[in-house]
Amino acid sequence: MSQKNTPNKSDTESPDSHPVSTSPPTSEQDSTGKEPDKMQDDDAGWSDGDTIPSGMVNVPDIKILEVHKNGSGDECGSGKTAELKYKAMLADGTVIDPGTKPFSFKVGSGRAIKGWDVVVAKMRLGDSFTILLPQQVAYGPSKGDLKFDMELLSFQ
Repeated sequence: MSQKNTPNKSDTESPDSHPVSTSPPTSEQDSTGKEPDKMQDDDAGWSDGDTIPSGMVNVPDIKILEVHKNGSGDECGSGKTAELKYKAMLADGTVIDPGTKPFSFKVGSGRAIKGWDVVVAKMRLGDSFTILLPQQVAYGPSKGDLKFDMELLSFQ
């Protein structure tokens, strides 16, 4: 469920302040100029290959590698206590935390890694997928980029 944002100045202008493109989008692009597989219809749920902006300058977007199930209802949002089922892996798939019991945390509080605050805020009840978190929003360079299987069990 990639965010749908109105392009800001940095999205539509090049560094020398000239518009990147003034022509209408092609059939392969939406109104922001992004290709369709990078956009998500809010009612349709997540798709393999969707991205979630990391929210940080010079940090890659968080990638949804595989959708296991699309949930329903409202997004969790920040400030709510979420309960997740998860499994943590290195980028090569080596399991580093099997997540044998659900994990609860207040979204946006910094109690979990930054990438979880970003991702869980966008999840709906029942959403289940495998994501790739850039190291900058995971545990840093010591572990590199990480994969997580995540399922949002509840939030309140």
